[in-house]
Amino acid sequence: MGLLGAFKKIDRRHWFICHHCLMLSNHDPLKSLFFHDGPGQDFLGRVMYPCPRCSSTNTRSFEQLKTEGSDQALIGLERIVRRHPRSVFEVRPTDKGEKPPDRVVQSSDAAHRE
Repeated sequence: MGLLGAFKKIDRRHWFICHHCLMLSNHDPLKSLFFHDGPGQDFLGRVMYPCPRCSSTNTRSFEQLKTEGSDQALIGLERIVRRHPRSVFEVRPTDKGEKPPDRVVQSSDAAHRE
């Protein structure tokens, strides 16, 4: 991270973390963060920002993390965002609406189901 990268302004309203992708990616923030500058979707009177990777609405903006008082997590996430170009986090929604599997069925689980 260069000197100018340390001063790069991050608009917390447009940066999100998807908790579902975070669990699926074994807590890899690069696969869980995304940038979204469009309008959210209205869901029962509440504006939601679904994840473009998995379509889950279990997302939080950096602004929400700041208001909730999760400062330590926010510092780490902002540091990751500053180290990588924005294009890494600009995810296009899948055309087919494919969702990743919720969990992998292991051989021991398959034997118990039969």
